[in-house]
Amino acid sequence: MTEMKDDLLNWIQTQGLELGFTNVLDIKPLREQASLRSYFRIFTDSGTKIVVVSKPESNENALFLKRSEFLDKNKLRTPKVEYIEPQKGLMIIEDFGDKVLQTEINTENLEGFCKKALSELCLIQAIKPDEDLPILSDLDLENQMRLFEDWFLKGLLNIDHSEDQSILDLAYKEISEQCQVQQKVVCHFDFEFRNLMELSDGRIGILDFQDLCVGPYGTDLVSILKDIESPISKAKMKAYIEFFITKSNELGINLNLSPKEIQKDIDFAGFQRQLRILGTLSRLHLRDAKSFRLPDLKQTLQYLIEDTSKYPALFQFSEYLSKEIEPCLTSALEDIR
Repeated sequence: MTEMKDDLLNWIQTQGLELGFTNVLDIKPLREQASLRSYFRIFTDSGTKIVVVSKPESNENALFLKRSEFLDKNKLRTPKVEYIEPQKGLMIIEDFGDKVLQTEINTENLEGFCKKALSELCLIQAIKPDEDLPILSDLDLENQMRLFEDWFLKGLLNIDHSEDQSILDLAYKEISEQCQVQQKVVCHFDFEFRNLMELSDGRIGILDFQDLCVGPYGTDLVSILKDIESPISKAKMKAYIEFFITKSNELGINLNLSPKEIQKDIDFAGFQRQLRILGTLSRLHLRDAKSFRLPDLKQTLQYLIEDTSKYPALFQFSEYLSKEIEPCLTSALEDIR
């Protein structure tokens, strides 16, 4: 870390005059991320900035710049890229501060933040997609769900699920089909409170948008309304869905769906997301030695069990998760501790 900080300081100092500062006073790593990028806050004689470090071959920073400009053009708040050197995997961006909604939310402000987040989401969904935005296909949705069996079942839990493969395959098929009939909109694809910030002007700043794509409208909606750390009651869920419908109609999205139909779409987009998350967080732990998100697996699986049980086509899948998988996860997490 010391060697990395020294290299960063030397690089940052050479960009100082162009960025309006003459001296770097300090550099500190920021919170651990679920990506392979690293983030540092630099303190200069003209304020703070954020340095993003990624592998040069990943092209992540160049994609960040492109998607940031796209969202900014459509009146959404993303960190301004002040300097980028793709061949080194280094980038300096605007500092949005520390008010991440994930850590700012409490029982008193949850409703206000949810409505602000949903309002920003409607702005995203109202955007006309750029031609280069990837469109999620049936195969994309299924491949993402199969991370569940490759990394969660096989990798983390060491379960041989070959005898239950038909249960999984039927679940993937049903979930994919239900997601694909949803209206397609621009998706952030990880629109959760940990990637949203409260800015000094009261607006919401948006982070980690490199996976921007075109997909089912429920994909981002469920990440707010089924947040792992801020569960929402059924009564509040209905109120937020009605709020979302009103905001969507104001922007001309016009889903023409009832709250009950939207709830179903949220559920099925959630199943796809939850299976994907169980796989990706297990991979993060096993492959990348980043284990800080492991506690999220339990609530994610619980959401999946509870909501799949409401649909006859997924009842057997829900039973399988409840009886066979949940006890194994509990045991595995205890062993990891």
